Amino acid sequence: MNVTVRPSNISDAISVHRLLCIIADIHRNGREDIFHGLQSKYTIEQVKERLSKQDNGVFVADINGTVAGYIFCDIITEGNGTTLYIDDLCVDPEIRKQGIGKALMDYAVSYGKQCGCRMLMLNVWEFNENAVRFYEKYGLTTRSRHMEIKI
Repeated sequence: MNVTVRPSNISDAISVHRLLCIIADIHRNGREDIFHGLQSKYTIEQVKERLSKQDNGVFVADINGTVAGYIFCDIITEGNGTTLYIDDLCVDPEIRKQGIGKALMDYAVSYGKQCGCRMLMLNVWEFNENAVRFYEKYGLTTRSRHMEIKI
């Protein structure tokens, strides 16, 4: 399988939004109390708006002209430096565990270094055990925790 990670463009919007809906399903199934009714983190209009901008920080894994995954990257300021924040990542469930997620992360790390970031950070839901394992395997460690109790 020949995977190319590249900057996204407006023509990728429908494919990216389809994958965003898959992530919304995972979140709804994992925490119905929080994600009830969620169809997608971003509307198709929001995705089109972001992808229409040059240097939008969204990169896609392309396999023979088909979007197989995406990663949303934002540069944020923390303390005296900048951090690459991974806002969202998804690989098509039909072709997971074939190195596509790693290719997207590698591309994001390279992008962050080019932008002068000193660190990469993301949030992951505890119920999303596959994602937690993927990020730990990639080398990420827990930075902080949000804790809760039902009242």
